[in-house]
Order: sequence, then structure tokens, then C-alpha cells
Amino acid sequence: MYRTLFILTLMIKFILPSNGQDNRPQTEAELAEWTISKVQRIVASTDDVLAEEEPILDTLATEQGLRILKLWMDGDKALKLAVSEPAGKGEAPGQSTFYFSDDEMFYASQPFAKFIFIHGKLQYWLDNQWEPTPASPELLDAREAFLYEEVNKYLGWIYRGGGDE
Repeated sequence: MYRTLFILTLMIKFILPSNGQDNRPQTEAELAEWTISKVQRIVASTDDVLAEEEPILDTLATEQGLRILKLWMDGDKALKLAVSEPAGKGEAPGQSTFYFSDDEMFYASQPFAKFIFIHGKLQYWLDNQWEPTPASPELLDAREAFLYEEVNKYLGWIYRGGGDE
């Protein structure tokens, strides 16, 4: 419970203006930059807090290869899920990570892209340097559905104790 409260406190701290001035973004580009910056800080803070915690470990065999699942929880609420990505021929293995607040995914990272969700909806598709990638609403919706399908598959596997799919 203390971790969830700590993370939520951090989120509020980073979202509210710190100097009492109205420094809200005025343009779409400023809003994107502001949002990305806040999410970067929240993810870094979450990682710092969870660095001392032991995750739940599991493995999942898929058609693409074996995946190692690591889940950090606070009580019955997921905070972070890390999933190893099998390497393709000549590629280094990667990792996908999913971050949650009150059981709602707010950030996902895959080997070649990052994604920011606001109120459960994919809003920003970013490259590995945290720069927004232009994407149509249809493409955002498709990627959102894919990411939710993936995270639900992995969480379901862990919650069922590695049961049959």
C-alpha cells in the first residue's frame, strides 16, 4: 500500500505546477513535451522505488520463444510488468515493460517504441528517444488493442499461476 501511495504522490507532485504559476502548455507540441517529461520522471521514480523490491517471477513459452515475466505488485495491484522479448536472428534480446497506476496502464515500452496512455487510452506513440511518432487514430487504436492484449495475456498467465492458455 505504501508504494502505491508513494507513486501516486509522485505523480501528483510532477503533474501540478511547482511554483504556483500557471505554466500549463499552450500548444499541442508543448502539451506533448510536458506529458512526456512527466511520464519520464514518474517511470524513473517508480523504477527507483521498485529497485529494492523482489518481483514475482514466471516464464511463458510462446511461438517466438521463452519469455521471462517479472511482476511488481502492491497488494493485489500491479505496478510494473517486465517481459523479456526473444531475439530474432542476429538481434539482441529486448524487453517490454508496462507500468500501472490503480490497475490502469499508463506507460508501455517495447524494444523499438514507447507508449503513453491517458485515462486508459493510447495518446502518444514515441520512438526510443522519447520523440513523438506521427500515427493516425486508427493506428493508435490498433496498437492500443495489441498492447492491452499482450499485457492481459501476461498478467493472466501470472495470476493463474502459469496455468494453461
